[in-house]
Amino acid sequence: MTIRVILLFLFPKINYTEIMGNKNDKKERINVVYSTNPNYQYEYNQEEEQETLANYVGWGGLADAFDAEKAAWTGEYKELKAALTEEEYAAARASTLNAHYTSPTVIRAIYEALDGMGFEKGNILEPSMGVGNFFGMLPDSMLESRLYGVELDSITGRIAQKLYPQAEIKVAGFETTDRRDLYDLAVGNVPFGNYRVSDKPYDKLGFSIHNYFFAKALDQ
Repeated sequence: MTIRVILLFLFPKINYTEIMGNKNDKKERINVVYSTNPNYQYEYNQEEEQETLANYVGWGGLADAFDAEKAAWTGEYKELKAALTEEEYAAARASTLNAHYTSPTVIRAIYEALDGMGFEKGNILEPSMGVGNFFGMLPDSMLESRLYGVELDSITGRIAQKLYPQAEIKVAGFETTDRRDLYDLAVGNVPFGNYRVSDKPYDKLGFSIHNYFFAKALDQ
């Protein structure tokens, strides 16, 4: 059975605020930030480092940590300003709106659906991949596939590269990529919202961000 393109994206319906919008896991995220800096001499061995990196869930639900006016978060605000470059800080702050990662339960269900459709192996693309949870839960039956990922956020993208060195992962916006007719499957959890990204071949279509990801992934 040949499957040219299967496109399964998820609308992020899970409310992550309760589990992510608090200070309790902030320190773990800061540790991950330091460990992705090539100039930082972290103390982990490779296995421990990957375990730490895999726990990174981004900055969704932690907008207060980037607000200088939030007195209760002053310490976190200062620590983030010190730990990140200006570009990294801007990207992290912007990601608080949509950096929500997909639960293992949902990922397993998607792969079960793909298996039922007859997909076994091929070139798999995960756009807006985060740290690569879909790669990490790839079923044994699909392990012969080649993995390709795209992630805009530099910290998150570097984490994905460390976790999945066998995959080809580009740390850049999806709009900067163009590998038409390469992929057999596109899977993941893209950003949703009523805003747009500029990509010349698609600008005239006026797509919102999620519809843009759908259309471009189909073209790839």
